[in-house]
Amino acid sequence: MEHGDKKRDISIANSLVAKVQLGLPSTVAKLGSKMRFIDQIAPKLRNSGVIRTVTKKVPLTLNVTGIATASKTIPAFGGILYSAGALRQDLSIQDGVVYQTYQDSLVDIDEADDVDVTQKLKFVHINQMYDLLEELLNEANRPELVIVDSPLILERSDAPLESYEELHFDYIACKERIEQFWKDHKHEIYPFNSSGVKIVSVSSKRFGSVFYGLTSEHTEKYMIDSLVTQELSSLSTSFDKIKKVGVKKLLNGVLTRRTRTAAYEFDLLTSDNRLEPQFVRELGVINFHFRAGMRTMPLLVEAIGHKEDWKTESVDGLTSDLISLYTIDQLKALPLPLWYASHGLKAIKTGTIIQYYKSQAHEMIKNENVESVWTEEVDLFGEDDL
Repeated sequence: MEHGDKKRDISIANSLVAKVQLGLPSTVAKLGSKMRFIDQIAPKLRNSGVIRTVTKKVPLTLNVTGIATASKTIPAFGGILYSAGALRQDLSIQDGVVYQTYQDSLVDIDEADDVDVTQKLKFVHINQMYDLLEELLNEANRPELVIVDSPLILERSDAPLESYEELHFDYIACKERIEQFWKDHKHEIYPFNSSGVKIVSVSSKRFGSVFYGLTSEHTEKYMIDSLVTQELSSLSTSFDKIKKVGVKKLLNGVLTRRTRTAAYEFDLLTSDNRLEPQFVRELGVINFHFRAGMRTMPLLVEAIGHKEDWKTESVDGLTSDLISLYTIDQLKALPLPLWYASHGLKAIKTGTIIQYYKSQAHEMIKNENVESVWTEEVDLFGEDDL
């Protein structure tokens, strides 16, 4: 081979160095442009009422419950073993001091196909959450506020293909569980009962945002908080840039300590409401984001009800309770009862339970202790079914 035809030997390290050197200035320029835009638009969003200030309650007096969920999966026996748990943490707070606590929990351990385990776990967690909510509402001393970290309602995108028969069955069962809960207890829950229990879901993972709805001609129809039309019109040329910046960056940039976004009904974001089950969809769903401290994450709040059911004052009161339940200003901080509940699920998150379960199952199979079970159930998989 002649010298001119000789191939160059380029290591991955050299390729990475070259990419960093060439790409870094462009990346920094784009990030700088987005940050400058956020700084420019933040005052306009505050003046228009899209970003609103919330007052912290000091000292706080509140009976509150947090329901957190967690799961862990490991490969085993050609499939997946999972453990899924939900923990309820009650706190009775008087003048800023916690004087009474209570815990309740549910755990599920089983096997599943690796193809559908993520969706299956979502359905398991929602069912567990509603089971704990049901027990709570059947008690005499109910909390004023319940904060959960699972969705209160399903989306149509959660529906699996009908060919995944077992997963489709789980989806239908979960949908029916949600519907039955709201049919049985709607009259006990705020805003359908003015003195009822407030139930809200908070999450950092779902980022549907009011910013996507500000260009809609029906904005006023779905907004709970009133906006300053004149200020909002001055933002009209910025909406395309808002979408390019990205909601997560924008929320981190414009939401400061003790603030929230304007609250809106979910229908503002889509003309095709694909929430399930239909009964709960017709009750309405409201959303808004809030941020408790400078270092805490912006969280999305989801509650059941229509625009007519919620008012600015009630959303402010709810948000005030939420931010007042923060005791530290750190990235992973959560409202206190939800943080306690999440911390209580450590045994599931670390995999301690599921690893022990796997080892015991492996030992039983090794010792052929399950042979009688296979024999008893063999008729379920007869030749006619194959």
